Amino acid sequence: MSPLKQLFWSIWQDRPHCCAVCGYPIREPLANVFAHIYSKGARPSLKLVKANIALMCSTLVRRDGEIGCHEASHTKPSVFNERANKHGWVKPSVDEILKREVETEQS
Repeated sequence: MSPLKQLFWSIWQDRPHCCAVCGYPIREPLANVFAHIYSKGARPSLKLVKANIALMCSTLVRRDGEIGCHEASHTKPSVFNERANKHGWVKPSVDEILKREVETEQS
């Protein structure tokens, strides 16, 4: 299993199975539901940082016909931002992510 898939599995075991942004239930650990908060292209050093990966609903898992938060974050930022604001999700800073990662490693 690749390091990224191992990380995804660890996240799936540790976190509630719902979207971090809107709370939509996530029933399966499909690759599409693991979202890098800071993209691999923008921040390659955060690719395997657990705190930089959020469970987000995907259009593939939503049964209500709505676009998933993961896809909306890439293709429809206004929809994503409206949904995030409605549900109180705030994108953490890189410093917050690194701090969370250190705290996770120490516990």
